[in-house]
Amino acid sequence: MTTPPTLRKPVPEPMAPQELEELEKVAPLLEGAQLMGPQGERHPVPAALYNLMRDLLEHLQRGESFTVVPHDALLTTQQAAQILNVSRAYLNQLLEAEPIPRVKLGSHRRLRLADVLRLREQRFQRRSAMLEQLSPLGQDLQGEAS
Repeated sequence: MTTPPTLRKPVPEPMAPQELEELEKVAPLLEGAQLMGPQGERHPVPAALYNLMRDLLEHLQRGESFTVVPHDALLTTQQAAQILNVSRAYLNQLLEAEPIPRVKLGSHRRLRLADVLRLREQRFQRRSAMLEQLSPLGQDLQGEAS
């Protein structure tokens, strides 16, 4: 079985001041980034694409696989389940319980990647909120056991 693709969060985390300083130092270098073809032809590369290419190279160097997919791509329920780290059967239950947009292609359901990522983020936020509520209870129980 193949490893599901690593996907970045759609909303970036706030950067630390040191990271911003480093980015400001590197930004002028990225302005001149170019892609060189096999015949020596040069093409300018936007900074965002350059950063993506560097990330992809790091994955390759670590022997990891990756997939680049547009946000409006249509996924099978199996692909969506892999991204959500749930079984396809559980995803089907989610699709019945929650109003997740889907597209019907013949008899098959497809989900847009952006919608699956949004669902993943919502589930993460709900889990985080529940853990925050449970954390004081766990500390209370641990205090009682001592």
